[in-house]
Amino acid sequence: MGTALVAFAFYIFLGDPTDWFDVVTGAVSAVVVAVVMGHVVFERPPTVRTLGTLSRALVFLPYLLFAVVRANLSLAAVLLDPRLPIDPAVVRLPAPEGRLATALLANSITLTPGTLTVDVDGDHLVVHTLTDATREELLAGGLVRAVDYVVGHDSVESEDVASTVSPTQSLERPR
Repeated sequence: MGTALVAFAFYIFLGDPTDWFDVVTGAVSAVVVAVVMGHVVFERPPTVRTLGTLSRALVFLPYLLFAVVRANLSLAAVLLDPRLPIDPAVVRLPAPEGRLATALLANSITLTPGTLTVDVDGDHLVVHTLTDATREELLAGGLVRAVDYVVGHDSVESEDVASTVSPTQSLERPR
């Protein structure tokens, strides 16, 4: 029931229904989505703590937007430089605990220009970085700390992130 309420609240917030038909079909759709997708969307049933996570996510969105804009400008400067100073590398970054945190971090990394989450390999994210600056930004751990804040985990220190990241020249998958 909580999943349906969250989905319906999201619909009301974004859809701004204007008549009763829109409200009723939105409610029915929210219940159907909750029944069909509830076990996929949430690791556990929504509780009051879920509202805290959602409110922290609203704080995270401007941070992520700022990181994306800053990375866009940085990448534009690299691409417009006649020397094209790129230094691509693949690194393994420790994945946070929990599916939500891992998905949020992986997608946030991918949304940030100059980085791409290639794979989630056990308890590590495999990330392709285009420049040394994007790699240093990733190693600084700001995005990891922001995701930890959203999901309510204790944040790791940037030294811990840097010490567990290992550059990888080639990634061979077991066959």
